[in-house]
Amino acid sequence: SRFAGEAKDVAALVATAPGVAVSEYGGLGQHATVSNRGSKSTGVLVLLDGLPLDGGTAGGSDLGAIPRHWVSRLEVIRGAEGAHFGAGALAGVVNVVTRSPEGGAWSAEAGTGSFGTYALAGDLGVTAGPWILFAAGSLDRTRGDFPYLFDDKDSITGNTLLPRTRGNNAALRGGLLVKAARPLGGWRLDLLSQLSGGRRELAGSPYFLTSDDWQEDRRVAVSARLAGPGPLDGLNLAFRAHARLDRLEARFFPSPAAGVQDGAGGGLTGEATLAHRGGLLRLALSGSGETLRAEGLGQARRRAAGALSVSEDLVLLAGRLRLAPAVRAEAVGPFAGLSAKLGSSLALGGPASLRASAGRTFRPPSFAELYLTQGLVSPNPDLAAETGFGADAAFVLDGAPGLFSLGGFAQRYTDLILYRRASFERLKPFNAGRALVAGLELEAALAPRRALLGLSAAAAYTLLQTENLRGAGAELGKSLPHRARHRLYARVGLAPGPAELHAEVQYVGRQFDDPRNDTPISAALVLGAGGSLRLSSSPALHLHLEVKNLTDDRTLQDGLGSPLPARMVMVTLRAGSSATQGAP
Repeated sequence: SRFAGEAKDVAALVATAPGVAVSEYGGLGQHATVSNRGSKSTGVLVLLDGLPLDGGTAGGSDLGAIPRHWVSRLEVIRGAEGAHFGAGALAGVVNVVTRSPEGGAWSAEAGTGSFGTYALAGDLGVTAGPWILFAAGSLDRTRGDFPYLFDDKDSITGNTLLPRTRGNNAALRGGLLVKAARPLGGWRLDLLSQLSGGRRELAGSPYFLTSDDWQEDRRVAVSARLAGPGPLDGLNLAFRAHARLDRLEARFFPSPAAGVQDGAGGGLTGEATLAHRGGLLRLALSGSGETLRAEGLGQARRRAAGALSVSEDLVLLAGRLRLAPAVRAEAVGPFAGLSAKLGSSLALGGPASLRASAGRTFRPPSFAELYLTQGLVSPNPDLAAETGFGADAAFVLDGAPGLFSLGGFAQRYTDLILYRRASFERLKPFNAGRALVAGLELEAALAPRRALLGLSAAAAYTLLQTENLRGAGAELGKSLPHRARHRLYARVGLAPGPAELHAEVQYVGRQFDDPRNDTPISAALVLGAGGSLRLSSSPALHLHLEVKNLTDDRTLQDGLGSPLPARMVMVTLRAGSSATQGAP
């Protein structure tokens, strides 16, 4: 596959899609969140095999907590998707689909690179009677002690760019994925268990460095799915049960002790799909619950959720027109709402089509926003749910030569939860935000050309316009902070015989650090390159080389002003069976 063997984490893979912005808070194993089409990170629902990853905190789901070696493919869906995926999908969904059981498949890899970075991973699929079993494990670590240039704007020497080395920035993460599947008559049973955990040192802001802040997290998730034909022709049924336990421990200056958060959740889902002459009808009913215990929370907080959804995939005009209406009624604790979406696709002839959709959804406040006191942050139990409405349309060419898509979108968010200064200089969340975002998305991909040394290419560009519709006079009408107007990802590759070469470019345009647009963040251009060499075909053995930040730009910063890694080189040796599935 396109990224097999490359040292790309889940955040880096997601960032290759149009409309997507990834915030990496320090890079190299640190916290990473995703936003779609100018949304907040909390407006994107991140799923791991269809199960929500967020455990009730307020900072957005952490892509950095997902072991990259588990990934089979990434499904990035943009727009208001609550009707299909549930509350929280204000601006879209990222579903991380893990590897499937496959008897006889195996792989192993080991890598080492700059700044004390190491990676080990392996997986194995076996057949035992009617069962197909699969297990995958991974371990990644880094010292994270990269050099950077500190912009000391208050320097009295006139030399504002001072060389430094990032300290207290190490990270360690491991994971284990176990899957099992077997037929049961005409039905199929799938079992899944996910275990992951890690420790991160937290270096702090360059203007307020910390020497012993850290964070540890652990997560266990299990699920079982039973699916098969129903009693009527064309009817299929599926039932799923899932549960999770997670723990987060963190120490932040000046607290002498670590804070602990324990979360749990689980639920049941039943689904029926009926294939009929005009399309496919789907009905789903789900119930779930979650709980959070934490210091500063007082008593444990619990809430139940339930949802009923109906969707249809209609095929009209001899298959040229497809309409996909969906509606979902949902309650999450005391918050209830209705989500709806209408999608459409019209075939114009050959590889050309027009696609359009419109939808509405909501996001209830998290436990942390409602109840949890953290440092200088106070909760607000009077918060209301956020809502979002969006529409998009695109012209698409999708055929054997490749893919081309050009589209536009507009989304409006109301009652957005923003943190404001309250009494005694504390921060408190309020439903103070209202925003309009609009833009263009361009995506193009060229299928590999054997006659041109296996030439392939891909590009994704986003033009984003944002406007603050509510706020103080100096903020009203201004661009939303940390939303770049231009984003570009492009990649070109060659695969002559046993070798592969590729080059990448990522451009993030100028953005602002504050709602008044007084503090601009400079545009950033990051180049990367790499290649691989096939050493053996049976078993498959490849040697990979990847270079990130090729120009060694030591002024790169994340959205909070913390430095990002200098030039990084990673070498990986990967072996596997011919049936092995690689990264997405």
